[in-house]
Amino acid sequence: MQIDYTGRGMVTSESSSAPAPESLESHPSVPPPYAEPRGYGHAQDLQTPSVTGEPEAGAPEVLPARPSEREVSSALAGREHSFGPAPEKETASSEAARANSEPPPAVASAPRPAPAPTTVLVPAPEPQTAPRVSPPRTSTPLRQAWAEENVRSVRFDAGYYYGRARSARQLADDLTRSWSEQGVNLVYFYAYNRVYGARYATRYPGNVMEDFGRQDLLGHMIRSAHARGIRVVAWLYGPQHKQIWESHPDWRQQTADGRDYRPDGESYFLCANNPEVMQWWLGLVDDLLTSYPDLDGIDIAESQVDLWGDHACYCDTCSGQFASRHPGQSPGGATWRRFRAEGMTRLLLATNRLAHRYGKEAHITTVFTARRDGTLMASQDVRDATGFDLEGLLSSPDRPDVVQAELIWQQWAALYNDEVTFTPDWTRRAIRQANTMVRNRARLIAHLEVTDFGCGGLDGSNLGLTVAAAVAGAPYGIDIYGTHLLDSTEGATRELQMAWLSFAE
Repeated sequence: MQIDYTGRGMVTSESSSAPAPESLESHPSVPPPYAEPRGYGHAQDLQTPSVTGEPEAGAPEVLPARPSEREVSSALAGREHSFGPAPEKETASSEAARANSEPPPAVASAPRPAPAPTTVLVPAPEPQTAPRVSPPRTSTPLRQAWAEENVRSVRFDAGYYYGRARSARQLADDLTRSWSEQGVNLVYFYAYNRVYGARYATRYPGNVMEDFGRQDLLGHMIRSAHARGIRVVAWLYGPQHKQIWESHPDWRQQTADGRDYRPDGESYFLCANNPEVMQWWLGLVDDLLTSYPDLDGIDIAESQVDLWGDHACYCDTCSGQFASRHPGQSPGGATWRRFRAEGMTRLLLATNRLAHRYGKEAHITTVFTARRDGTLMASQDVRDATGFDLEGLLSSPDRPDVVQAELIWQQWAALYNDEVTFTPDWTRRAIRQANTMVRNRARLIAHLEVTDFGCGGLDGSNLGLTVAAAVAGAPYGIDIYGTHLLDSTEGATRELQMAWLSFAE
């Protein structure tokens, strides 16, 4: 089904050339159902966000009482409260003593496509006059000591902020002022929309810039946010990039019958096993880090080879590498599933190393899939179904500093048609299990959403309950998607502030 993720019409209306996803019954040990997520990125259902500035299952545990509204404004200004200790490196003895607590496999969700604005693509200027200010290179990664304060972050997608009669400078100033008043101390900035282009100034070959990119919205956002004590992490989906996908057909992921792997019209999957893709991707990240030395980190979100199943990748590169490394083995089996995940893992670990070389935090955001009974699916089964290997990443010396766990109860309530198992309090239990899976090898941030997945988006009250339950699960921080939804949902900001403060003591 062709979905309009912008709410204002598609720039292109290409139909998918990939076959419809196979039933989950065909994947070993994974029961049905599998449904396309709903509600994410449908801007036409939202009110115009209001921003300061120019017009334009089981019995839940008893949660701590919320503070009064009077306490909110006074407390946010000067009090920081830890969600728990910073992770410690594992020792050989602790590794040996650790029991394998991962659950057996079940159903997974496809990642949600990133929303995109309707805008005219403007080719980036030629790279003749590209000033660069290189940050110092360090022999060991510079890992920020963020554990002394809890993370209260939001996700910002500039595609929802066009048409408001404000320049990039004005928008950055208005938004960061509002976020500071709300108690936000970290913003994830959607830097390169995989369909429409960059929201930052770039001359990297193959990139195009949106209008906000030509106005250098990212630069203005970093300056305004830092002035208010808010960190900025650039958020990318990887590796997907429409312009490179169109110009390099041999870099595309393919299905077993030789067609391009496109599960929907907004997908532009590039093969992580292709050495040329790896070189181009690292150059893209290097260009961003070099151009913006004051960025606080890089977040790579929802990096998968396949949405779910054995549809990809069977390109010439993958077929040749697999035949060479595993002679006599047939694609589509257990060895092949591990092989395709290894390519994505190499790309993500190389990205982490590059971020650390610049002294920046490396973040990974991924869906933590829930079973029908509410428990989380084991890492190795998600790996086999999607090609994303969380355990492989966390077992490496180049592991990410932060893992963002997408734990969105309304997504699973809609998928399983179960609003008894999946409630705001499910978030608390899910975070505790996610912590056992991460095992202090990275800091865990719980990613929550206001999004309507088919059973209704979160109103202000349910958002407050969800965030309160999340903090009771003891993550390193809380991340909310997205700022445009918070602005347009009555009571959301007030409830979010109260939930953040309710665990002050």
